[in-house]
Amino acid sequence: MRILLNGKKKIYKFNINIQDVVKSMKVDKKYVAVALNGEFISKKDYNKHLLEDGDIVEVVTPHPGG
Repeated sequence: MRILLNGKKKIYKFNINIQDVVKSMKVDKKYVAVALNGEFISKKDYNKHLLEDGDIVEVVTPHPGG
């Protein structure tokens, strides 16, 4: 399965969900926002959204400073 994650192509050999992607990035789920194909997903639903081939995932984390 191929997805676009933060603008970079990623290939996975098995089905994953948004929660798996966030875990693989080693960021705290509490401090991220995730958009799947342009729509933001509620944190409580990260494990419910299985990704499909061609999905576009944006994981946004806060950055300190102005």
